[in-house]
Amino acid sequence: MTPKNGLISGLVLLMLAGCADVRSSLPDIQVPDLSLSRKGAPAEVVIAPGRQTLQPLPPSGQVAVAAGDTIYILANRYQIYPQQIIDDNNLEPPYQLQPGQILRLTPANFHIVRRGDSLYSLSQRYAVSQYQLAELNGISEPFALTEGQRLQLPFSYDLSVLDSPEVAITLPARPSEAGTAVQASAAVAPPPKKAPRKNFVAPALTASDSFNWPLSGEVLTEFGPAERGIHNDGLNIAASAGTAIQTSAPGTVAFVGTGLKGFGTLVLVKHDGGYISAYAHLDAVSVAEGDVLGKGQVLGQVGTTGNVDQPQLHFEIRRNRTPINPRELIAG
Repeated sequence: MTPKNGLISGLVLLMLAGCADVRSSLPDIQVPDLSLSRKGAPAEVVIAPGRQTLQPLPPSGQVAVAAGDTIYILANRYQIYPQQIIDDNNLEPPYQLQPGQILRLTPANFHIVRRGDSLYSLSQRYAVSQYQLAELNGISEPFALTEGQRLQLPFSYDLSVLDSPEVAITLPARPSEAGTAVQASAAVAPPPKKAPRKNFVAPALTASDSFNWPLSGEVLTEFGPAERGIHNDGLNIAASAGTAIQTSAPGTVAFVGTGLKGFGTLVLVKHDGGYISAYAHLDAVSVAEGDVLGKGQVLGQVGTTGNVDQPQLHFEIRRNRTPINPRELIAG
């Protein structure tokens, strides 16, 4: 060993010894037990503000602050912009809320009543049931609307109402709430009588008429809870623009329209057994209301109409107005 190598070896030994002295002087570090067999109470589950379940506003438009509520929690719970809450209630920094404090909230999804509006016309325009609209806004018999009245709209759609003829609704009597009473003299005039929508009859399904996929593609959004607590009542399937869309089962075309916000061009097909399938965001439609279709018959093409940023199909199956996960009905 050369003198140089011997010097280096000696320095290394001194450094190792020093490290040992330092380790011995440090306090014991508790290493967390991450094994599946660890004991002790599990970590506390915390619901992130962006994952809170959506709630409709009460008809009064007022809510009481609960313990732990913040502007951001309320904004996510009721789908309202935080700045809107601040502006509506003249809040000032640091925007701290007190339990029991009453806040006025303006729903982000609402409709201002115009002359000629009725619960039925609005149910058809926004694909929500008359019962939902009346219950959500505290409207009781005779279900008169007032021009300029602001109505909160439900978070979810009910596409099956688009195939329903106009019928009167009946709700149990309920006490009036502040801010919801209307003057009879200001009630909106009823719309002129129109011919009721045709109630198309679906052909009977046979044992071999199980539901099939309307096209092939990647599922972008599954059935069930989606972002910000919103529920997806169907499947969103990506496909190239212009891809042919086939009816999932034999049925009768019950609705073809473009006026439903968010869905773009929409086709509803009515099937035996109370089933309805929906096909949205279409680019082109090759069927008309009343057409009787066999399984696999082309009804339109994939497009980007409505609130989507890439070609896709929004596909739903409902039975008696209840959305069903298509995967439960389609084999393979």
